[in-house]
Amino acid sequence: MRPALAENRPAAISLSKSDTRQLILINHLVEPAGQITGITRYAFGLIEALLDRGTYRYALASAFTAEQLPAPIASRLERILTFPHVAATPLNYIRQRTVLREAVTTTRASLVYAMNPMCPPASVPTVITAHDLYMKTLPHMYERRHRLWWSLFFGLATRGAAAVACVSRNTENDVCRFHPNAANKTRLVPGAGVMAHFSPQAPLPPNLQQPYVLLLGNLSPNKNAGMLLAALQQLRQRGQPVAAYHVGRDPDQVLAKALDLIIPLGAVGDAELDAILTGASALVSCSSYEGFGLPLIEAQDRGTPVVATSIPAFREVAPEGTLFVDLEDISGLADAIGAVIGDEALRNRLSAAGRQNAARFSWPRSAQAAETVMAELLGATARPAADAIQK
Repeated sequence: MRPALAENRPAAISLSKSDTRQLILINHLVEPAGQITGITRYAFGLIEALLDRGTYRYALASAFTAEQLPAPIASRLERILTFPHVAATPLNYIRQRTVLREAVTTTRASLVYAMNPMCPPASVPTVITAHDLYMKTLPHMYERRHRLWWSLFFGLATRGAAAVACVSRNTENDVCRFHPNAANKTRLVPGAGVMAHFSPQAPLPPNLQQPYVLLLGNLSPNKNAGMLLAALQQLRQRGQPVAAYHVGRDPDQVLAKALDLIIPLGAVGDAELDAILTGASALVSCSSYEGFGLPLIEAQDRGTPVVATSIPAFREVAPEGTLFVDLEDISGLADAIGAVIGDEALRNRLSAAGRQNAARFSWPRSAQAAETVMAELLGATARPAADAIQK
């Protein structure tokens, strides 16, 4: 059955024949419209910054309608091609092959820039985006069929792509290690903070106990939430109980049996999250593997100290303003949380260092990096940015 397409052409866009800029088709066909994931936040941040630069024209193929997209994006895309979301990985990949052929023809795109890692090759140069390699680095945490689908379809995508955009050097190293055929195709296109600072700030949820630490993000096996629960339990046994909250989805009900240690707040809007993250004494992340670490940057951008496991991605993204603990060092994590809660001078030092670190990341820099990749493949010269990506 041929996939249904709904085309939205924003009224604000004037399709002038005199506009000679090349058109880039952005592929965001792996994420459902009803869930704002880390990949979608990355996509929206990068797309808006690319539109701000104005070097190319853009069309979007996704499950989002114009009404579901952020207004600053929807109003400036030349075309919005909306397709029903397909959750099954193999069916999604096969569907994309048909969809992209149609979308490239419809939009007359010069290049496809996929915000996802499993994009089939198109009739024009294609860029795919690698966010992480969970299936390869943590195989014991995922079902065999999921690992097989990843190996097959990401392998096919890397072979067919002209370039592989990586959100961090850590992810780039993993791509080269597990998919050496793509080693000469990788390019760094990092993320940045995507959440606005609200003024006036929204009130904190009622009954939120202060001081508190925050666990932020949708819980998956790599988030290693059990380590935080064990540290909170140890602090309680020491006579130093600490209030803790989780923002995000918990599909496997990891926290359901520990409601006396950490209170789930579920998914909240950006205004409320801004207040919760700003008010926290620390963001705590115990991940055993990540591709980037966006919550760390969001916290540091607000001056919130970070306590995190010493994994390569976190060391790369937030080397300053973070108290690092060894993976699975539960006592060390309890010590770090207790220190941040109880030592105002330490919090102030981490806050200042964190703000300075977060300033290294911005969407204009990321957009410049993405445009450099596009220009390379299109045989053009990338338009220089006011500030280059800081190493």
